[in-house]
Order: sequence, then C-alpha cells, then structure tokens
Amino acid sequence: MGKANSPQFFIKKNIFNLKNINKALLFAIIILGVYYIAGTNDLTIKGFTLSDLKGQKNKLVEANNKLELNALTSSSYSNIKEKISNLKMVAAGQVSYLTAEAEVVAKK
Repeated sequence: MGKANSPQFFIKKNIFNLKNINKALLFAIIILGVYYIAGTNDLTIKGFTLSDLKGQKNKLVEANNKLELNALTSSSYSNIKEKISNLKMVAAGQVSYLTAEAEVVAKK
C-alpha cells in the first residue's frame, strides 16, 4: 500500500506531467514556426508580383499617352485639310437658303 500512496505514483500516472507539456510546447512552436515562414513566403511572393504589375501598369500608361498623342496629331486641322485635298472633291460654293413667309403653314 505504501507504493500506491507515494507522490511518484501520481506523477507517473498524471497525463499533465512536465515531460508531456514540454513535448506539446515544442510541437506547437514547430507548427507555428512553419506557419509563420509559409505566411512570410506568401507575402514576399505577392510583393514581387505586385511590383511587376505596377511596372506593367506604368508601361501601359506610357503607351496609352503615346497613342492619345498620335490620335490628336492625326485629327489635327492641318492633317485633315491634307486628307480632304487628296479626295479630289469639289468645294461647295455659295449656299442659297429658302426663306418662308411668316404665316406659312401646311394644311391638310
């Protein structure tokens, strides 16, 4: 009976002894460390992708500005005047408009 009442018997029987707590803490630290590294790696990859996309955006904005400038140049008055002269059309002369009397109304 002396053996069952000894303090060592309760320590070995208890699930929450120091050895098991240390193993659980080590396991938790390892899992959290892997999770932290994976999260940091994911954020780094997203940062590089974002940087690449910003570079592409800047290139597209610059190309768009060049195209807008080209469109404005193409639709300028002097450029349109040159194109009209190449169509070989006859210029309109004096235009005469009909004037109606003040009280003229169509009747059925």
